[in-house]
Amino acid sequence: MGILAVVLCSAVLLALAYRFYGNAMNRWLGVNPDQPTPAITQEDGVDFVPAGPGVVLGGHFTAIAAAGPIVGPILAAQMFGWVPALIWILVGAILVGGIHDAGALMASIRHNAMSITQVVRQHMSHSAYVTFLIFIWIALVYVIIAFADITAGSFAKLSEVTISSTTATGTDQVFKLNGGAVAIGATAYLVASVILGLLLKFTKLPWWLGMTAMVVALGVCIHYSPAWAEALADQGWWFMNPVGRDAAGMGDLRKNWDLILLGYCFVASVTPMWILLQPRGVIGAIFLYAALVFGIVGTLIGGLGGSSSLTIQWPAFKDFVFTAKDGSMLPLFPFLFITIACGACSGFHSIVASGTTCKQIRNERDIKPVAYGAMLLESMVAVLALACVMVLAPNSKIGDPDAVYARGLGNFMNLCGVPLVFAIGFGLLAFSSFVFDTMDVCTRLGRYVLQELLGVDGFWGATVATGVTLIVPAVYLWLSPPGSFMQFWTLFGTSNQLLAALTLVGISVWLWRTGRPVWYALLPALFMLVTTITALVMNGLQFWQKISAATSQNPITSTPWINMVLVCLLLLLALFVTLEAVRVWHKSRREPVGTGGAN
Repeated sequence: MGILAVVLCSAVLLALAYRFYGNAMNRWLGVNPDQPTPAITQEDGVDFVPAGPGVVLGGHFTAIAAAGPIVGPILAAQMFGWVPALIWILVGAILVGGIHDAGALMASIRHNAMSITQVVRQHMSHSAYVTFLIFIWIALVYVIIAFADITAGSFAKLSEVTISSTTATGTDQVFKLNGGAVAIGATAYLVASVILGLLLKFTKLPWWLGMTAMVVALGVCIHYSPAWAEALADQGWWFMNPVGRDAAGMGDLRKNWDLILLGYCFVASVTPMWILLQPRGVIGAIFLYAALVFGIVGTLIGGLGGSSSLTIQWPAFKDFVFTAKDGSMLPLFPFLFITIACGACSGFHSIVASGTTCKQIRNERDIKPVAYGAMLLESMVAVLALACVMVLAPNSKIGDPDAVYARGLGNFMNLCGVPLVFAIGFGLLAFSSFVFDTMDVCTRLGRYVLQELLGVDGFWGATVATGVTLIVPAVYLWLSPPGSFMQFWTLFGTSNQLLAALTLVGISVWLWRTGRPVWYALLPALFMLVTTITALVMNGLQFWQKISAATSQNPITSTPWINMVLVCLLLLLALFVTLEAVRVWHKSRREPVGTGGAN
């Protein structure tokens, strides 16, 4: 069996879901194109900036489609096989993730573009509202830590990508890419975004012309960045000196990149959206769209041409229980559903939808393409990431997810005629760019949450809230061993999916109290609650076993101790919000339908 059949069938299924289930979702949500949105009524040129669906989709898509839909499917395929992963990616996106994203965006718009917590506040209680805010802030800190460290790792290492020969007598090709080259490309990506934002703001340059110029300039940077990085490293530039050139400095180099990235996030969080977030979203979307097009066209060309490099070799199903390197036993349920987060359902999406996206939607009819459409597009990104594993030989060494993705995407692009070296560099830069987009959006959203929780406004309020949001990641990353985020990736996925479950609970309460159909949000909410709470309890037991087995640990810098405390906190917060929802539901049964507040 070839990749072509899997990719095409997945694309057709997602397109049909967008056409039919998406239209039904619009009716259930009560989308009204004639009702003014907060982006129009509260436009301020900083946070509330109305834009067309293409621009908003680009920013929303790049914000939600970070490393999650790439890393998750690659890990899940390694653990359980590609068939379970594919089923959850498609079913989850259509019936769970898409509804979650669209419902969160619609609810936020109907509550003056406030966060999803305001829905909880109005329809549940003030205590539930505060609890939800704390939960969201903790989840955002987890995202910042994980993605800052994985990006710093890609900047501070010498990536090796092996392309296996498709002939019996051929030899494998090994490509080595200085992490500094990825850093140069990522920096050029951000600079190009700012230049585009300034051009669109202060000139009459057509947006498509400016975007084209920036994309071409980025292509040139990708082509020359390896040579530039090597030249700078030879001249003694420390941040261009990755593993393989100075292995002894890897730890400090990665930590320094962590702090540099967090510093960038601080600046990006307090700058107006038009100068960075919106233009970067447009350019970043080009990377995502290009990866999707090259993936689909590459499989089409390779499949029709009978390329052996697109033959599925990886096992369809491996086992119901995966044994991790540290001896942890991870059963398919619930860990498949939390390992694949962003590709099927992600609570982080609701924060983006009700944080930045809701302040840009200029018409409610854009909810379907921006929220539901972006979720299905992200599902397709996950399918293509999964395809990068499916072509590997059984029991072969997976390697780092960024290298697996770059190898797979490079192969797809090479089938389209793109030189392999350039294609692999593009894949690695695209991977880091996706993560970049999520980091600064997370920081801005964390700033929104703290400002909402503390009731502080203005520039200084935003500055203080941003600083507090970034202090925790900075301390954690500086004290922890390099790459320690991998030790809590499972907990990150659990907290992320639990946030999705609680968001669906909040959406269900809102739908119930405003007289809308509720079953299509409530059933996914119940499934996600059972799945994620089960995973959270199992995570806690495993962390406790590690703590008990250790002879001596410093609680301040011990990852198991930190994660154990967070497991208990997240579990208590989740149980409180869930019980509060049940209480409100019982109370609302005695109230007339449609009296629950914002419609």
